[in-house]
This record gives sequence, structure tokens and C-alpha cells, in this order.
Amino acid sequence: MSDLPVLTFKGIDYLKLWRRTILQARKLVPVSSDGQLRMSDRLQVGLKKIERPVFILGCPRSGTTFLGNVLGTLPGGSYYFEPQAMKYFTRLIHEGKVTQAQVRRFYQWGARALLTMAPGNGKRFIEKNPKHTWVAEALLEVFPDAQFVILTRDGRDVALSLKEKPWHLAESSQLNRREPGGYRYGPYPHFYIEPERRGEYEQTSDLHRCIWIWRQYAEEVERLRKVIPEKNQFHLTYEDLILQSERTMDSLLNYLREDDPEAREAVMGAVAKAHQSSVGRGSKAFSEDEMMVIRKEAGSLLDQLGYHERDALVLS
Repeated sequence: MSDLPVLTFKGIDYLKLWRRTILQARKLVPVSSDGQLRMSDRLQVGLKKIERPVFILGCPRSGTTFLGNVLGTLPGGSYYFEPQAMKYFTRLIHEGKVTQAQVRRFYQWGARALLTMAPGNGKRFIEKNPKHTWVAEALLEVFPDAQFVILTRDGRDVALSLKEKPWHLAESSQLNRREPGGYRYGPYPHFYIEPERRGEYEQTSDLHRCIWIWRQYAEEVERLRKVIPEKNQFHLTYEDLILQSERTMDSLLNYLREDDPEAREAVMGAVAKAHQSSVGRGSKAFSEDEMMVIRKEAGSLLDQLGYHERDALVLS
């Protein structure tokens, strides 16, 4: 069982997954000096519907963690970093293994459980989970007033950053570790990789897998632009978030209807800690051969999104 590329949790293992999710949230949820959401407010949250939840979407290593930490400073919100059970559930939704009624029960109960048992500063549910990019439409059916904040980053920077992590590297298959969604570390295709190309995905280079992951996410983000109502989505680039942080965050806070001066001050203080050196690393780090791999898998999309290749490589 442990050698399977991906696990399905059932029965007691599923309950244990939720227990880990709550314990993780209690450890990671940011709380201001004013303290956690009051017990009376927690009980109210447990009885009422979740209003205007915020879901931060985008490819892994595209800045979603940084943005989540920034929005986690909002005094009226409770921010959750990739709740394990929710990360796992995305695969079941994408593969059609659960009904929409089950999805509704899972998320309505799950969001209330987190706000009640692992509260942050306020009643507003804010969650960062890249894999929710693939099930945004299902989430919108559960939360019609949901606000999706969607990040895009230069695919070369994302590929470089992914290569620095063990999650998808061939050598990581020896680690015997799994990410929270149940997938083994290593060259194993996650649910969003095209079924007809999964053999190729396992056998190719680490760099190819990393840019491949970015392309899949970036294409899904572009699809969401067309199918999610405009009022439910806000798009920004990592580059604007880092290089034009004040203007970008001002627009985002307006979209989120966060007009409290204290909240805006907290967020602006957090985003000011951005490191500009993280922008543009990928355009300089790769060899000509590596850049050919990137262009072959994702060159047209990089061009479409404005991330033009400066080396002027010509594919034969």
C-alpha cells in the first residue's frame, strides 16, 4: 500500500487526516496581538454560512505562500495554509469520485470546523491551496460569493524554484515521503497531468517536469478567466506583487472590500517585506539546452503571457 504513487484515505485514516489538518492549522494560523477569534464568535461561525471566503490560487512556487502570509495579517480574517484534507479532496473532485452534494458538505463543514477549532483573527475564511485552482468551479457552487485571488508568475522562475524543492525530482522517489494530498515525492504524475502523457512525465528530466507543471497550471488559470464570473476573480502577477506592491495590493484590497485603515496598514506593512531579487532568476539561470526544453514545452504560453525569451533561441 505504501508503495502506491497516490493514496486514497478511507475510514479511520480519513478521520486521522482531518485530525492532522486541524492540528496543523492550530500551529500555523497567524494570530495578531489582539488574540484569536472569540469563543462566542466561533460558535456563531459554526452555525452560520461562510460568507465571501477567499481562495488564493495559482501554480506552486508562484508566490501564493507569500500572498497568503500577507493576507493573513488582515485583522478580520483567519488564514489557512494548505489544509491537508482539502488538498487531498481536490483530486477526488477532479477525478469525479465525489458528487457535488458531497463537495458541498465537505467544504461547508470543513471551513466551519477550521474557523471553530483553529481560529485566527476573524470570521473571514482565507485559504491558500494551489490545487484548488483545478476545482474552482466546484468551490463556486458551494460558495457563490467566493473571491478567487489568482497568481501568475514567469514559468522560468517557477521551474527554477520547483527544481529547488524535492517534490517532483526523480531522486526523491528514494525518500519514501508523501505530500499531504497522498502523492509520493518523485516523478509521479499528479491528477492534472494529461493521462496520455503520464508515461513521458515519469521518464523525462526534472526540468521538463517542472516547466510542464507550470504550463498545466497557467493554462488552467487562463481557462478560469473565461468560465468564472468576473466579480468572483482577481488576477495579479507575482512580478507586480513584488515590484509594484503598493499599487497592486491597493487594487486587491479594493476587490476584497477591505477598507478598514488598520487592515490596509497591516497588509501594506507585510507586502513591503518582498524581495525583488526573486523576480527574473529563471531567465538567467538556465543553459541554452535547458532553455530549449522550456521553450519546447511552454514557449508559446510564455510568449502569450508576456514572458518573452530574451535569449532569442530559435527552435529547429
